[in-house]
Amino acid sequence: MATAISSSSDRTSDETGEIIRGRFVATPPPGTVVFLFGMRINRWSQVRHWLPLWRSLHRMIREQRARPQSGLLLSTTSRKGREITVLQYWSSMETLMAYAQDTSFGHARSWKTFNHGIGDSGMVGIWHEAYAIDPESPGRMHTIYRDVPERGLAAATERADAEHAAIHRIVHERS
Repeated sequence: MATAISSSSDRTSDETGEIIRGRFVATPPPGTVVFLFGMRINRWSQVRHWLPLWRSLHRMIREQRARPQSGLLLSTTSRKGREITVLQYWSSMETLMAYAQDTSFGHARSWKTFNHGIGDSGMVGIWHEAYAIDPESPGRMHTIYRDVPERGLAAATERADAEHAAIHRIVHERS
């Protein structure tokens, strides 16, 4: 039996959270989206080029978390050197695209500003990738969490005991 995990958009991965003993797998609904966004600061000295993008990124994440109807399930941000990476889980590709194009949200405005100025400078670069998950397709998704706090796809959606999920998958594949 899957254990439901809250899909509140104000949740974040927390390394200090309560450890969940055992082996678990993520059991997301079909269509859940993994979204990766990256920003690379190419010239640290050109703060006026990258700082506005950095600030707008933080504003957008706060905005997404404050408006659950946006479809955001969970968001984490990490930095390594001059690279910032945002990992997000969305309820569907439709909600992600609707958010990106909705002019009442900050993304549309930030994207326009970036494309008509900062983006042409070469001082900062961006990238993104979005993947829709189909957990019903064997071999298309693999997750495992063992003796760690809630994180990743399992924290954004649902989780199940790994052994139970494996038995269910085998039975489902044979039928």
